[in-house]
Amino acid sequence: MGDVEEIAIVGIGCRFPGANNIKEFWKVLVNGENHVNEIPKDRWNLDAIYDPDPDAYGKTYVRRAGLLSKHDIWDNAFFGIAEKEASEMDPQQRYVLECVHMALEDGGITRAEIDGSPTSVYIGAMNSDSKTSKDGDYSLMTNYSVTGDAASIITARVSYNYNLLGPSLTIDTACSSSLVAVNLATQSLRLGESSMAICGGVNSILYPDMFVTLTKARMASPTGQCQAFSANADGYARGEGCGIVILERLSDARKNGRHIWATIRTGCNQDGQTAKPITAPSEIQQSRLLHDMYLDSYNIDPSDVQYIEAHGTGTPIGDPVEVNSLGSFFKDYPIQHEDVTEQRFIGSVKTNIGHLESGAGAASIIKTLLMMKYGKIVPSLHSIPRNPRINFEKYELD
Repeated sequence: MGDVEEIAIVGIGCRFPGANNIKEFWKVLVNGENHVNEIPKDRWNLDAIYDPDPDAYGKTYVRRAGLLSKHDIWDNAFFGIAEKEASEMDPQQRYVLECVHMALEDGGITRAEIDGSPTSVYIGAMNSDSKTSKDGDYSLMTNYSVTGDAASIITARVSYNYNLLGPSLTIDTACSSSLVAVNLATQSLRLGESSMAICGGVNSILYPDMFVTLTKARMASPTGQCQAFSANADGYARGEGCGIVILERLSDARKNGRHIWATIRTGCNQDGQTAKPITAPSEIQQSRLLHDMYLDSYNIDPSDVQYIEAHGTGTPIGDPVEVNSLGSFFKDYPIQHEDVTEQRFIGSVKTNIGHLESGAGAASIIKTLLMMKYGKIVPSLHSIPRNPRINFEKYELD
């Protein structure tokens, strides 16, 4: 479909574990840094809820997570928000505001330029630790709690702050939230209802309840690391942060003289009952989406793909399903350069910063954009020894 409107990425911003901006994030990636560490005491009393037994009542076996530095400090006055209201806001709202500002700055986009424009906002967010931490204590609730803890306000804050008049949606599709947000943003641009789209995902970790539930479900890693593609994969390590990308129709981006990071094409589906239980990944649907995206919807040559940023959570079930579906598809399209087959690489940013859940996809996009900018494949951590259920040699993946 050659006549499909191309969508350009014209600005990026982020706050991730070990990195308060894109420059610091590149250092994390290129140096192969690991920012999943023991949970500090200023979050909660880790020893009070820790137990290595996964079945221990009300306990978790997790001691590590990827967390932001100075997570409770921000310049609320810069965004015109009074102290009292700022103290009642879910941190996810301020992470998004900060990263949107950075992305606009990166793109050279001014407030005056977007003021009153049909710019849309799509942000993935699945957790609400701020609200959970107040549950049952009515003395903590004020008039600002109404907007401070509402998921819808995560996006509405951005629309309000910059006077944006396009669609404004907070998306919750669990760990795919930020990628679904990007997909919806591209559709809005192609439909013409948005002139620009601000999208991405966010996650905040303030309360230990999710660690307890993930322990009971055996989804969290007891060793506290996302060991993607490894025989030692034992679950995922949680992470927090925010990633924002700004999208514009390519024709508009060129007309407006934007710096273009890349063009992006997206697709989306659901597993239905192709995998059971409901939490299981579907190799059938992952393969179908690849086929639809590359061969049907956009006619992209798969042999042009040099690098794949995988979901790569480091779960015993998820990794083989994902890599086997990717490998089965791409093995028929080797990279050829002057009659020599080149290596295709696969990686996961979760090995550096943990799994940001609703912000994970945005972190993956920004990582890939930075690798494209600097022309370098960065290392993924903790992958040795390789998972024997993944035939990397057969699929020519490294």
